[in-house]
Amino acid sequence: MPEELRMAIEQKAIQLIEERRKVARITIDQLATVLYPEKPVASGRMMIQRLRRPQGGREPRKMSLGEFVELFRAVGVNPVQALGVVLQEIEDTKI
Repeated sequence: MPEELRMAIEQKAIQLIEERRKVARITIDQLATVLYPEKPVASGRMMIQRLRRPQGGREPRKMSLGEFVELFRAVGVNPVQALGVVLQEIEDTKI
């Protein structure tokens, strides 16, 4: 898969997660605590931020499959259904 396509898929997923997070009124700190319970909140927040909007012109950090599943679960969305929605939103990945 081309890198640009992978990035488009992940950014669409992040966009959907952000929308659901705001509707559910979940803070980034709460999300960080759920996603990275073994890390301090500030470290978890930074890891999420690097997925969302990295600073300094850097590329977003690659999202692992586990993060994809846990992020969607944390905002109350079935990860399997979320993947279908994300893929339908991108022309090159429509099913």
